Amino acid sequence: MPKKQVACALVLLTFVALILFPGSAYSGTYEYIWKSGSLVPKGVGYATQINQIFVPGLLGATDGKLILKTYFGGIMGDDEDVLKKVQAGQLEAAGSGAQLAFMVCPDLGVTSLPFLFNSYDEVDYIRKAMYPAFDEITQSRGLKLLLWLDQGFDQIYSVDKPIASLESFENIKFLTWCGDIEVSFIETMGASAVPVDVPEFNAGIRQGVAEAYIGPPIWGVSTQMYSVLRYVNTTNVRYSPAVFVVSMEAWNALPAEYQKRISAQRESWQTPFIEGSRADNKKCLEAMLKYGVQKVETPPEVLEALKRKSRPIYDKMADRVYSRKILTRTERLLEEYRASHAGG
Repeated sequence: MPKKQVACALVLLTFVALILFPGSAYSGTYEYIWKSGSLVPKGVGYATQINQIFVPGLLGATDGKLILKTYFGGIMGDDEDVLKKVQAGQLEAAGSGAQLAFMVCPDLGVTSLPFLFNSYDEVDYIRKAMYPAFDEITQSRGLKLLLWLDQGFDQIYSVDKPIASLESFENIKFLTWCGDIEVSFIETMGASAVPVDVPEFNAGIRQGVAEAYIGPPIWGVSTQMYSVLRYVNTTNVRYSPAVFVVSMEAWNALPAEYQKRISAQRESWQTPFIEGSRADNKKCLEAMLKYGVQKVETPPEVLEALKRKSRPIYDKMADRVYSRKILTRTERLLEEYRASHAGG
């Protein structure tokens, strides 16, 4: 077999190995190795897509020279621990959900304002328009925003009673780990916020420290919380981003040609990654309902009341969590999108 065909066959076999046996092809010789930490459990949603989409994508864009090895399931600690390891040079990268996203780029917090988005189409529009701005902000903090992904739309999950009206928030304790915006929303609704570190989440619900939380369906399944939950209000309370970032030191160590290719191909990896995450969340919600978690819906008039009551949070958090400039631009872009799609 000619040398060129042999080389092509080897590359193809490497890609097949990466896709069929994620993590098994790390034994080769690579010029660049990015070690990454994530709280996401191995084999669940995000973790699967990292190995099936992102790993072979990076490998192909760098002529087989760059491999990504991710330590899933909190092996490297929680998001704060992982970020510290990246900043200390012990890891090159990090990938996880909203908590990490807000740590690496606080201005991304604007996207998680309650009831900001009406649909994923709006999310995608803002992602495309605002990605360069958030990448620039992230770079100023020593990190490169390689992927802006979805944690998803989050709902309200509860143990003791359904939560679907302003009155039903009273005397409810919510576990919270996503920062000031989440705490402000919970308290504005009349409930109590109980801050916890993510590793304490399961115990907090199971031991009765709190009886409710806000999160995506895949969280309820991957943490097996569906076994203790009784209700889910399927109203989308907020959107939460997920991210994958790499240190600027590791990024700058790559040849300019590889940086150019990765940047050019990023969207081709990000799109199927996001589609997979959304499909996973939908399946997880359906699975929980089938298991016996009861579906709760907020009537339209009540939802409008919740939106009105939470709207002051937007201005309250401006220049505290995210810049007012970012808030203004995001709202303007949403107005433009809605005006151009009115009645569509």
